Amino acid sequence: MLSEKVNTTKQLNESYKPVFFRLAKIEDKKSFDALLQSSNIFIYDKIYDQLKELVKSRHPSVKLKDADYKVLIPQHVGDCPMDEYGVWVYYPWSQRIVHLLDETEFIDIRTNRNKYKITVAEQATLATKKIGIIGLSVGQSIALTLAMERTCGQIRLADFDTAELSNLNRLRTGVHNLGLLKTIIAAREIAEIDPYLDVKIFNDGLTDQNINDFFIKDGKLDTLVEVCDGLDIKIVSRFKAREFEIPVVMDTNDRGMLDVERFDLEPDRPIFHGLAGDLDPDKVKGLTNEEKVPYILKMIGAETISTRLKASMMEVEQSINTWPQLASSVTLGGALTTDVCRRILLDQYHESGRYYVDLDQLVGDKEKKEKKGGSFINPFTPLDKTAMEQAVEQYFQKEQAGEYALADEQLSKITEAALAAPSAGNNQPWKWMYRNGVLFLFHDQYRSWSWGDYASMGSFMGLGTGIENVHLQAAALGLEDTVSLFPAGEGGKIAAAIRFRPSAKPADSVALSLAQNIYTRYTNRKLGTRQKLAGSFYSGMKEAIGTEGGIKIFYTDDDQKLNELGKIIAACDKVRLLHEQGHEEFYSEIRWNREHAMEHNDGIELAAVDLTQSELAGFRVARDWSAVELLSQWDKGDGFMKLSTKAVEAASSILIFAVPEFSSKELMMAGRAVERAWIYANANGVSVHPVLSSAFFFNRLIHGKGVDIPPHVVDKLKTLREKFISIFKQDLDSLPGYSEVFLMKLAIADDIGVRSLRKPKEEVFY
Repeated sequence: MLSEKVNTTKQLNESYKPVFFRLAKIEDKKSFDALLQSSNIFIYDKIYDQLKELVKSRHPSVKLKDADYKVLIPQHVGDCPMDEYGVWVYYPWSQRIVHLLDETEFIDIRTNRNKYKITVAEQATLATKKIGIIGLSVGQSIALTLAMERTCGQIRLADFDTAELSNLNRLRTGVHNLGLLKTIIAAREIAEIDPYLDVKIFNDGLTDQNINDFFIKDGKLDTLVEVCDGLDIKIVSRFKAREFEIPVVMDTNDRGMLDVERFDLEPDRPIFHGLAGDLDPDKVKGLTNEEKVPYILKMIGAETISTRLKASMMEVEQSINTWPQLASSVTLGGALTTDVCRRILLDQYHESGRYYVDLDQLVGDKEKKEKKGGSFINPFTPLDKTAMEQAVEQYFQKEQAGEYALADEQLSKITEAALAAPSAGNNQPWKWMYRNGVLFLFHDQYRSWSWGDYASMGSFMGLGTGIENVHLQAAALGLEDTVSLFPAGEGGKIAAAIRFRPSAKPADSVALSLAQNIYTRYTNRKLGTRQKLAGSFYSGMKEAIGTEGGIKIFYTDDDQKLNELGKIIAACDKVRLLHEQGHEEFYSEIRWNREHAMEHNDGIELAAVDLTQSELAGFRVARDWSAVELLSQWDKGDGFMKLSTKAVEAASSILIFAVPEFSSKELMMAGRAVERAWIYANANGVSVHPVLSSAFFFNRLIHGKGVDIPPHVVDKLKTLREKFISIFKQDLDSLPGYSEVFLMKLAIADDIGVRSLRKPKEEVFY
């Protein structure tokens, strides 16, 4: 019996038009009586109350009493029996029959409270208008508001989707309508508000076959309301609206953003205010969902959407399925859209544009809390030439001049090699000066100051890579170099003093080989493919690194361990991005395009990173710390792990550099070893990409006791550290007291993208 009842109900799922019975007509009376006999019908007869309202509206200046109604209503009805007066309206889907005033009187009373915000003449004009609505999540609120206000005489509804339980957070309907087409739900709601409104539905949404019918059949639309999710329909519908010179209104239910495009007055107007670029209907159909994302964000204004929506977007396909929509915003959109449509239809508003009715700004605390973003003050000042000269003069008060003076050509080649060295985030934390036969390296702490760079470990390793390039280039020129680290002490400005002399013996063949590839060394942030590297590659790398400084390397190329390591690295990257200063520093490194990179000649250009279109769009959305701060508070943000995880998934191996002592000098020695390994790998067709966050955080955890890290994050890092140790337990057990300071991803990848730029020589060398 249950299944039979369910099937009977299903048969009504496509019903949305009420049935009218005027009992003065014989056929209607027969059908009506038959209906009463056929099933359980609920009958609502409040015709007398409606007649009271009607009579009252005819005598607005008189306060009528019950006795007056008893006279005036019979006078109005005349000889017509009360059962035959007006119309009986049957709603099949709910089996309800309602006794109503007939159309003219019904509309008169239904719109009576509109006067004179809408005059009688204006209401009559609106009754002749046709509005089309595409998309019935946000669109349902608009449709119902249009119907309640009776802003038009005909509404066309297009959507292909059905109601799901999760839609009920903003879709005004009951659980009994789950699984029902949204067009049917909206049409039924409208019929129950006003059965005389003409509603036409397009249950397949808009298609090539029905789009012209939607726009022009039975009369051209007077206004189009487009609030659908699909980019292709957004574009196609606008081209069609422009073709037929129909104005378009769109609500985005975020910050009360409303778009108006007056194609009726501006038939050559670019769609979406020109924000769609060169998109046209044919091109849209060929785009993947991935390729659509940047267009969508550009059209809705990714920079101007609300903080909450930005944060939510970063959680799509992480902790939520799709973009959120709130009933309050959707309801506001219904009001805004209805108001604008009415004024367009009544020739009271003529402009195109984008508008905001942002309740957070309009109704909020007058005293706003100051945002701390961008408030991190660098405690250092840029290292200038005068300070460098003073340090050099003090040096020569205690030390002799160099015995050998470099020729101009030698000096040029050596300094150019030094400036080609890599550094963390390509921050180039160095300045160089050559005086009296000595090449001085200075640490420009203003350029390298960073929360993420614990104890300046990245900076010192960067200085080490420069020193190594000097050494290799000197060897290629037949010179020997002697390096003195921190000759005035670690508190002094000079990081290294390098002296040269002609070599008394042939240069080391390994050094010569590496020197030949200084300028072919590169960072490859493209993904590549996971391919095992031969054991001879790693033994050759160890030989290239040598034993100076006691630097040790170890690696894993085990698939399972790499996958686990990828999760650890990604989690550490997430920690950086969910920390306010870490987030600010990360974005200070990014160069959005070549022009931006050339303005600074440092940082990392996004074109060098293997990003999909949606990931690139995500980068832009995530610039807003206010949005990322919400993710941090919610303990979300796993989307920040995707890029790092993908990078390690493509790795042939992850190589670890460890030092016997965590000190500035050992870190510089590690930098020298890193540069040798890097050049060697590239020379042998293997790509290199440093992945440093875990090394930086683990050393902050171990040597810095978790300084400047929130307690709950410290606990997470401890867990990550334990997992890291379990992956490399055998290697770490054999190196007691060592600290891992650098992680290098090795992979096979042909495309290196764009190369990072360097500061002009005259800015960093005197």
